[in-house]
Amino acid sequence: MSDDREPDGGAVVGRRDVALPERVRALANHEFAVVVASAVALLLFPYLLIDGLGMVADAIGYRIGGYEGLPSLVLIYGIIVIGFNLLLGYTGLLSFGHAAFFGTAAYSAGLLSSTAQVTVPGIGATVGMPGIGSPILMALFGTGLATLLAWPIGFLSIRRSGVYFAVLTLTFGQMLYFFAIGPGGWLTGGDNGYSEVNVGELLGMADFGSPLPLVGTVEYAFIGLLFLLALTVANRIVNSPYGLIFKALGENEQRVEFVGLNVFRYKLMAFIISGAFAGLGGALFVMHERFVHPATGFYWIQSGDFVIMTVLGGTGSLVGPVFGALLFEYISNVISGVTLPVVGPIGSLWRLILGAAFVVIVWVFPRGIYGALADAVRWIVDAVRFVVWAARNPDEFVALVRETAAGYRRSLMARFGGGS
Repeated sequence: MSDDREPDGGAVVGRRDVALPERVRALANHEFAVVVASAVALLLFPYLLIDGLGMVADAIGYRIGGYEGLPSLVLIYGIIVIGFNLLLGYTGLLSFGHAAFFGTAAYSAGLLSSTAQVTVPGIGATVGMPGIGSPILMALFGTGLATLLAWPIGFLSIRRSGVYFAVLTLTFGQMLYFFAIGPGGWLTGGDNGYSEVNVGELLGMADFGSPLPLVGTVEYAFIGLLFLLALTVANRIVNSPYGLIFKALGENEQRVEFVGLNVFRYKLMAFIISGAFAGLGGALFVMHERFVHPATGFYWIQSGDFVIMTVLGGTGSLVGPVFGALLFEYISNVISGVTLPVVGPIGSLWRLILGAAFVVIVWVFPRGIYGALADAVRWIVDAVRFVVWAARNPDEFVALVRETAAGYRRSLMARFGGGS
């Protein structure tokens, strides 16, 4: 055997091949590589989700292809769960109140763009909404208010831990829900929802729904750019000393406190950052839907959906939750419209299907969809490396096969009492 080879799990591989996973891992941790790879994926995403699945739908006879607005919706929720994962997957805090920030940003961005007249109860004064429909200003306004709201909610909630923290965040979210559907109905539209959303031109030049080459529409390009920005910020946080402290908090909070760090401050900052991501997603959501209802903006089920998306995709990974958002939105918006021969229209049964998918993924793939994909890629890389090694070293491959077969035969003989 030559000097440039070493054993690796029973097989012999070259040192140059051994270095390949390290290079790939280093590339995955490089910020520029992550952004470029994500940009390429965003360009291909609409075609795969709409045209690719459309071809499959034509082949099997079921309408399982995506539609034009679905890629944008997936990216919107992808932004939210990337931020939510900073709180749950890294810092270890489970919040059931992130709908508060999502709904606040959605309503505030919608109200900013509206030109409607509202009557303030108690004083009877009629006030006109600003009518500022710039997508950039709507996103900034909604995100800013959500971030400001996350500070007092986080300040009060983080003083408790575990289930008490989760219940406190849930309580704040429900308070805003009951306000929006009841006393604040004069502003939010109450149970009728709010539809006076007027999204203007982007930078005063392009209509939000105008088609664009390669990316589909101006809306998708705008949301895609903000998704890249959110991913870059999250990647910078995760790979910074600040992010290392978040990870340490998720692993052992007491040790972080013992080294003299202010645990409360870091947990509060993680909560505020996560709330800002949810706010950006809420502002983009109301631009996409042109409508928001208290049930979709503030209700606790919306917060629970964020948790499900994150766990489905894989906590503790940068882009893992985005895969969970994709599966969740695909089931809720596409699979829910499928009609099966015996069952009939799935309709409201989509949550039953989602629950079954959730159980299977959590049971079979504890690290979520991203973990399963990472394991599959690793297995494929190892298989390719083994095939290359076998082609270069046929004699050693044959000897390895004979030795493995002999080992299995001896173990079977010993097990069934046949001797060696």
